[in-house]
Amino acid sequence: MNITKKVNIIRINKELKEDTWDSIIEEIPLDIFVNHEFYAALMCTPIEVNELAVGFLFSEGVISSMSSIKSIEEKYENRVCIILDHKITVDHNSVRAITSGCGKGSIHVISLEECSVKFIDSNNTFAIVDILKLMSEFNSKSELFKQTGGVHSCCICSDNNMLVFSEDIGRHNAIDKIIGKALISNIDLKDKLVMTTGRISSDIVVKVAKAGIPIIVSHSAPTSLALSIAKAANITLIGFARGSRMNIYCNEDRIF
Repeated sequence: MNITKKVNIIRINKELKEDTWDSIIEEIPLDIFVNHEFYAALMCTPIEVNELAVGFLFSEGVISSMSSIKSIEEKYENRVCIILDHKITVDHNSVRAITSGCGKGSIHVISLEECSVKFIDSNNTFAIVDILKLMSEFNSKSELFKQTGGVHSCCICSDNNMLVFSEDIGRHNAIDKIIGKALISNIDLKDKLVMTTGRISSDIVVKVAKAGIPIIVSHSAPTSLALSIAKAANITLIGFARGSRMNIYCNEDRIF
């Protein structure tokens, strides 16, 4: 499936009007089935859909590792079916279609209310110079953003390398994709950091906490609830990482 689409537009530049073409990002509904039962539909960019499904089910608490998955079936376009080694109960009264917008993140509200995230016991440290270097590399990597301006990007890094990278119209989807990739590749996350182009909201922190990643870095801002959850989970929260500067909001001991 195509990831971008060419469309005819009218471009205005000062008083000049031009009939031209522009690239826009594709958005599709991805139906996720678990044990052949419908679980959720995610509005997403049609790439790395298996990784998205795996990361999403991990964030939902349906799986705890790849060992829970017997197979991943992608028999039909826009549909992924994950077969588990255990049964789950699907509440058909709460069937969800989760949009890509900021107000409908793919985490149940109850998770935020209970703040049921584990305390991350990690003493790994990162140098400021390495974080800013990785952020510069990260910002220049997204070809889809260069083409369309319509995606968020996320990556998982070691202290000096970008290990996995994903992009999607939804910042929650991009987080789920990199978590799914890490699970599939059996990457140990306890000494890694996450980078995101998006605002750090509470549901993003919950996803990262569930994955056991101790540091989140964004060139955007955090919310107050995100900061509260990061403090409770012992996650280092960094925002506005741009050029030669950054803001460390909590747990600064990991940064030198």
